[in-house]
Amino acid sequence: MHSNQYRIVLSLLVWFIFGELNALTSFTNENQVETAEKNLPAFGNYLNKDLPYTDQEVKKTEKILSELQENIDKIRTLLKLSDWYEASFNNPETLEKAFNYAEDALRLSRNLHSDIYAGKCYLQFSMLYQLRNNDPMIETSAKKAIALLAKTNQIDDLGESWVMIWSAKMRTHAPIEERLDPIFKAAVLFEKSGNNKRSGDCYREISELYFSISDFNHSSNFLKKAISFYKASHLKESDIYPISSRLNIIYEAEKRNRDIIKLKNKTLIQQSKLKNEVFLRNSMIIFMILLLIILGLLYKSYRFKKKTNKILETQQNEINKKNHALQNLVTEKEWLLREIHHRVKNNLHMVVGLLASQIEFLKNEEAVQAINNSQNRIHAMSLIHQKLYQSENLSIIDMPSYIFELTEYLKDSFEIKNSIRFILDIDSFTLPLSHSIPIGLIFNEAVTNAIKYAFPNNEKGKINISLNKNDNGNYTLVIHDNGIGLPPDFDPYNNPSLGIKLMRGLSADIHGKFLIANANGTKITLEFSLVENNPD
Repeated sequence: MHSNQYRIVLSLLVWFIFGELNALTSFTNENQVETAEKNLPAFGNYLNKDLPYTDQEVKKTEKILSELQENIDKIRTLLKLSDWYEASFNNPETLEKAFNYAEDALRLSRNLHSDIYAGKCYLQFSMLYQLRNNDPMIETSAKKAIALLAKTNQIDDLGESWVMIWSAKMRTHAPIEERLDPIFKAAVLFEKSGNNKRSGDCYREISELYFSISDFNHSSNFLKKAISFYKASHLKESDIYPISSRLNIIYEAEKRNRDIIKLKNKTLIQQSKLKNEVFLRNSMIIFMILLLIILGLLYKSYRFKKKTNKILETQQNEINKKNHALQNLVTEKEWLLREIHHRVKNNLHMVVGLLASQIEFLKNEEAVQAINNSQNRIHAMSLIHQKLYQSENLSIIDMPSYIFELTEYLKDSFEIKNSIRFILDIDSFTLPLSHSIPIGLIFNEAVTNAIKYAFPNNEKGKINISLNKNDNGNYTLVIHDNGIGLPPDFDPYNNPSLGIKLMRGLSADIHGKFLIANANGTKITLEFSLVENNPD
């Protein structure tokens, strides 16, 4: 019973203190812009250190203004007139006069190339736009003033320009970081110039900004800093007292904030303890239930596993027997396939031998040549079968060794010795049987034609052979000799030569792109990919 009463009283106290603090913070935020406009922008005439004009002096100066020389003194006069009309602003006409005099001063400053007074003019414009409630132009004019005054030693005016940036941010309710940045820069500049009064003004506004976000520690520190600058500027105690009394408000707010945090923490701790007790009790109950369920499942799993182990053991024995039989079958198939390739190679060699025997009975040179070509073609195919039964993999061909052996065979067949030099550039890769035989036959035809026709009268020459894999996954076979080249009337698309037709037909079988052209000799190019052939 006492515990419930304590909780009710504690909740009411937290609500009362926290509600009062929120109301204070909300009131501060709503009135911050108004306070800022009343404080910083109205700190006095900073453009001219001279005493302001009286009404009679203004009228007198306006009469002789056109007679003044175009120099710095005239700029000062124009700015004093603009400042006077700004200070006496009570209708749009006087404000318009202030703008006109500021524009005349800016024009003359530009003519005299004076960054100092051009910056002062833009600073004056920034204040005038504030009277017109033109927030974007306040910031734009102040930025122009900063860009010019940063090149000069006018530190106070540069600080005032940052004050106007801050004023524009306050009027547009910009985020707190965007409001703090310009006012901090202004404070630093005023400290640098020794302007203690303005430094105090800036730090007082910084304190208010931190107060608006309930950062009472920073708010208190910066207000103390502002008071120290006010005292250094010999400000009257009567003027400093209201600012000092503001410290008491901050202290009270900070104390209330700490009390609220303590009460909240105490409440949270009590709630956490209660939740932990409930959670612990429920956890124990759930743990015991889960433990019983797990024990039951484990026992059931043990019984089931014992039963299934016997079944799996029987099945595993059957699988092992089948795997052994399959392994024997695969071994037999590999042996059989290797034997087939061996016999195909032997049969092809037998055909080559028969063709060689037939040559002895032929007297027609063309027939002899045709049989020789056929022998080379048959050898190109038999070499593939030889490599297949000699390799571990019975379906792919190592292309570098195949091309090299086929080249050596052709060199020996034509007995060219050293008259023709072969230059090979073969990438290391393998091709399936479906591509190896067409590539070998095309290679045989191209190299045979180069040996027979490219170098008449046993002239010396060279044949460049390359088979490379491109970055896009395609393959390119190039056979290029430096011989006499193709006849002028040669038509690769309408040629009766069996070799040309054979190369074009084999290229089409593997969906390759076949080209033959003159290029300082004859150049045959075949580009293909490993796309499976269509069945139809």
